[in-house]
Amino acid sequence: MSSTTHLLSSVLQRNLLFVHGKGGVGKSTVSQAIALALAKKGQKTLWVCIEDPTQAPGELKEVKPHLWHLNCDFQLAFEEYAALKIKTTRLTQLFLKNRLMQYLAKAAPGIRELVLLGKTWFERNNYQHVIIDMPSTGYGLAMFQSTENFIKLFSGGPLFRDAESMLETLRDSQATGHVIVSLPEEMPLRESLELNEYLLQNFPNNPAAFLVNRLFPEIHLPQNFNPEHRTSPIAQSMLDYAQTRSWLEHHNLRLWTDAGVNYGSIPFVPPPLENTLLFLSEKLAQELSKRSYV
Repeated sequence: MSSTTHLLSSVLQRNLLFVHGKGGVGKSTVSQAIALALAKKGQKTLWVCIEDPTQAPGELKEVKPHLWHLNCDFQLAFEEYAALKIKTTRLTQLFLKNRLMQYLAKAAPGIRELVLLGKTWFERNNYQHVIIDMPSTGYGLAMFQSTENFIKLFSGGPLFRDAESMLETLRDSQATGHVIVSLPEEMPLRESLELNEYLLQNFPNNPAAFLVNRLFPEIHLPQNFNPEHRTSPIAQSMLDYAQTRSWLEHHNLRLWTDAGVNYGSIPFVPPPLENTLLFLSEKLAQELSKRSYV
């Protein structure tokens, strides 16, 4: 097993897995494929989206054998957290209906991010794997920052203790993993390196694994092939297009190799016109297993 496969396989086996990436790189599809591949091995798995406006808030449903899906919602997670801490139904209702509490829950900096992250952290006790489709890079990083901020701002209370426990779990390389997904394009590849630097600053003993999505098949190229020397920017044939795309993607990936990044890859899969997400997730789950990542 190569070092790349070993690292990625190790990260994908952890209890709590965060899937990161720039918007549009296929992060949702890849995170679902990882969850599906684990579930197909008979492992109880939860795939989490963060406040997806296209789905019912807080909805938890079994979508495949051993695979559940949760659309994590702040308001419902906050109410659940309050009930866990207060324990008395009547007092919980009074707390939640209090206008000051309602205001603080919505306005206090970092509360939203902490509660959403806390919900996924809590669910790790109920599943062998919790796979989180993280929001786009900026908001996703704010979720981790909120945990550290609460520890620095407060010195006691249930939120402080839970934030401290969450941070301990996030730093534990045996419990928590991070996967950075990118397309083989210059901008997302560069941004993924910046994301990795931030994650290493916060979790220096828990390095992320890298995965390039939608990689075009490598094609044999003529000696000294260079599309920059072409006379026309438009492909002259299907072979010309395929050679140019293959060359360009592998040229872009030098951004990672030059930075010393070992990465896994999953291929470009032409999607059908209907049921695209489910189709791609099934295909990518097969590829993850075939490559021994899962």
